[in-house]
Amino acid sequence: MKRYHLTIAGGGATYTPGIVNAILNARDVLPLRKLVLLDNDAERVATMGGFIRLLLAEKAPEVELVITTDRQEAFTGMEFLFAQIRSGGLAMRAQDEQIPLRHGVVGQETCGPGGFAFALRSIPDMLAIGEDVRRYAPDAWILNYSNPAAILADLWHKRFPELKSLFICDMPIVIELLVAATLGYPHRDLAFEYVGLNHFGWWRHIWNPQGEDLLPKLRDHLLSERPLTLFQDEHVNADWVPTFERLRKSMRLFPEFLSNTYLQYYYFGEEMVAHEDPHYSRANRVIDTREKSVFDECRRCIAIGSAADSFLCAGVHGDFIVDHARAILTNQPFRTTVNVPNRGLVPGLPADAIVEVHGQVTAHGVEAFGVGELPHFQRALMVQQNAYEQLTVEAALEGSYTKALQALTLNRTVPSADVAKRLLDDLQAANRDYWPVLK
Repeated sequence: MKRYHLTIAGGGATYTPGIVNAILNARDVLPLRKLVLLDNDAERVATMGGFIRLLLAEKAPEVELVITTDRQEAFTGMEFLFAQIRSGGLAMRAQDEQIPLRHGVVGQETCGPGGFAFALRSIPDMLAIGEDVRRYAPDAWILNYSNPAAILADLWHKRFPELKSLFICDMPIVIELLVAATLGYPHRDLAFEYVGLNHFGWWRHIWNPQGEDLLPKLRDHLLSERPLTLFQDEHVNADWVPTFERLRKSMRLFPEFLSNTYLQYYYFGEEMVAHEDPHYSRANRVIDTREKSVFDECRRCIAIGSAADSFLCAGVHGDFIVDHARAILTNQPFRTTVNVPNRGLVPGLPADAIVEVHGQVTAHGVEAFGVGELPHFQRALMVQQNAYEQLTVEAALEGSYTKALQALTLNRTVPSADVAKRLLDDLQAANRDYWPVLK
């Protein structure tokens, strides 16, 4: 049986143990000969690599583990690249969140000015990754988790259209699992129709095996204040509970569809700002909780020489990306949400807009499903958000201050061009070591 060389870009991330464990659980279709952890932070990836080395020794000792900061070494001969990069790390994520909050604007890692700053840091790194994949492993499959997903997908499809890639996000599956549990169904028994942009969309239908649309039942459940049925996962913790509860408010105001939870930043910007501390944002909480606990656990396991009793190796995040690789290798269709060029899937949006819709993945790539006409409200929101995303890519590639300012002015979380300019200048100063030069 063929064995594969798989590289994880961002191999020092806290999600790496769950991804590696999911890969090992799928060894019937994805057996590894080499696993490479690639990261530009040598100390971080060495610690994570120490844990993964123990995991492999206990579960798959035949797999060669390589820990590196060199893309040529990581990419040469690889068949799969799982990308989960965070350019600038959590320290810069904290800046992404805190600088907008000081201006009274939403501070969030992928939405609003924070997502814009993150994108301008990530675009140069994704360009470098794409060039090196093209050079060293042009036949590899790239499965991307890196954010902001829609902006990076726009960049990728324009610059590297010949490379085999999937741009995916696990948040829709988390919400679907939450919905399925609340409605009392196994997720696999439900079919969903979703339309939007990444972190910016709606579920229009939820069908059970008998063809009944369950969205009205879910609407009644939410509007009657009955509790949602939560499940154990890294996305379902104390920080996330208020986010899931805001689904009720979204449904109360806009009952036609079920909104993606990220729309809370666009619907309820003032409320979101009021609930955050510009001196200690969610990035700081992640640093002090998940980040600390994961790396403390890595060091504990390394000290005792075993990962056998570790809590690090489970979660939807790892299973979801591996499910896509499984579909590619087995050619058994896997229904999922994908980020793809529009090309008529969503009427009223540009052909090259990156839309997030349901589709199926096979060995031949993605077959995305069209959704038909959208109501004016959803279509108008998507057109404006896509214009922001495309201008962000153009600003980065052209080094254009004007397009950067236009992008921020278009983003719905930013109240005016004056605020956009102040934000842009502060973000540019904070990111001078990361962003392309804007003139």
